[in-house]
Amino acid sequence: MSTTAPSPSTARERLRKQRVREALRKRRLHQVAKGLSVCVALATAVSVSIAFQARGSHEPVVAPRGTVGDGGIVIPVGRADAPVVLTVYEDARCPGCAHLEKTLHSTINRLEDEGRLRVDYHVLSFVDRIVGGKGSKVAANALAAAQDAGRFREFHDVLFANPPAQETTDSFADRDFLLKLAGRVPGLRSPAFDKSVVDGSHSGWVKAVQDRFDQQTRIQATPAVILGGKDLVRDQEHPLTPRRLTELVKGAASGKKVADPPSGD
Repeated sequence: MSTTAPSPSTARERLRKQRVREALRKRRLHQVAKGLSVCVALATAVSVSIAFQARGSHEPVVAPRGTVGDGGIVIPVGRADAPVVLTVYEDARCPGCAHLEKTLHSTINRLEDEGRLRVDYHVLSFVDRIVGGKGSKVAANALAAAQDAGRFREFHDVLFANPPAQETTDSFADRDFLLKLAGRVPGLRSPAFDKSVVDGSHSGWVKAVQDRFDQQTRIQATPAVILGGKDLVRDQEHPLTPRRLTELVKGAASGKKVADPPSGD
């Protein structure tokens, strides 16, 4: 018995459906996951960004005052001689980062004020290229301007306490909105600060920080909170609560391993 070959129109329809399925699959890969690991830096987005930036404009890299590390890409908060250093990677548009800060910022501030902890911040801006917009970059530039004004921690806390409604909302692209938030920080607003926010004085530095992050592969999502080479956020069995962070910092300072907390801590 002969078999009837599929008509050209049927074959084209199958091909069209296959392409639609593949497009949807790729789109899902680039969506931002919910929860603490909400903002995933996908390898595809990273490689595209690096290639684009290599062809992009050559803005001057003006690091904020007091930055440290190779190229001045890190903003340190806390005593320079603090016995424990926490390294934090955050993007202002990352909902998971806002959730983390809501949970831990008062504990982090207390440990810094007690001289027990220094936090090295990597201010990232990759959410823009995943979901579109420019709020990550504009907010990162504003944070750099706040560092110049000696008010980074205060503005950082206000910024993360007022996150976009969702990752696709680009409210931080509105410089007037950022300046309004900055008005909640005593002593931050000034002609110099406002001009830096509006003009993007540190936009070259923002790109440099993101470029450096793109070149490493160890950290694939934000927020990332590194202590002793371990990302505390990725430890799903032991949630990073204020109590656990305090105990981990205490243990790191004394050189003792902190026991895993009982269930429900």
